[in-house]
Formats: sequence, C-alpha cells, structure tokens
Amino acid sequence: MMHKHEEAARCLLCEDAPCTKACGKGDIARAIRAFRFYNEQNVWRWTAGCSDADFERAQQACIHYDKPIRISELLSDCPQGANHSLPDLDIRFCGIPCENPFFLASSEEIRIKTF
Repeated sequence: MMHKHEEAARCLLCEDAPCTKACGKGDIARAIRAFRFYNEQNVWRWTAGCSDADFERAQQACIHYDKPIRISELLSDCPQGANHSLPDLDIRFCGIPCENPFFLASSEEIRIKTF
C-alpha cells in the first residue's frame, strides 16, 4: 500500500519539470509540491482539466532515478474544487517564481575592530 505523503516526498522538485510538460493541461509538479507540503486541498488548482491519461503521461515522463513517482495514484483522488476562495500568493522575487511571499532569512553580526 502506498503512503501518499511518502510518495510525494520522493519527488525531485525539478525546476523545469518533465512531468508538467508531458501532461500539457496542468502543472503536475506544483500539484505534487502542494500535496508534499500538506496542502492537498489546493491540488485541484494545478490539475483542473487533467484526465487519467494526462496523469499517466506525466508519470511516464518522470525522471526519478529509482522509479517514477506514482502520479496517477497520488493525484487522481485529491479533492476537486475545494476552497475556491483562497487567494493566489504567487510572486516573483528577483526573477524567481515563488508560491508564497514568505521567506525565512538569517544573518550574522559582523563586528569590526577599530583602534
């Protein structure tokens, strides 16, 4: 039996995901990320209009080094259309697309000795 969050965690998080290109109708990579980070209620945003055949093509295109992510099983029974009123938080930061505008940063204090 497949544990879906473990399966989603196997995803390599490809930047230019071949699974999304193979699907053609949705952003499969973003759907897997949504599932991976416990945001299942929004998977529908990235898979709207995708059929089982689209999921199968995406799975065949997966470049995982061991075995492809089981996209068909992972995404086929996710809730569809839940939480339509959620805002889209996508931004571009320094040219990098980000799903939300919140970043964690750290810094180090530098002290310069003066005489």
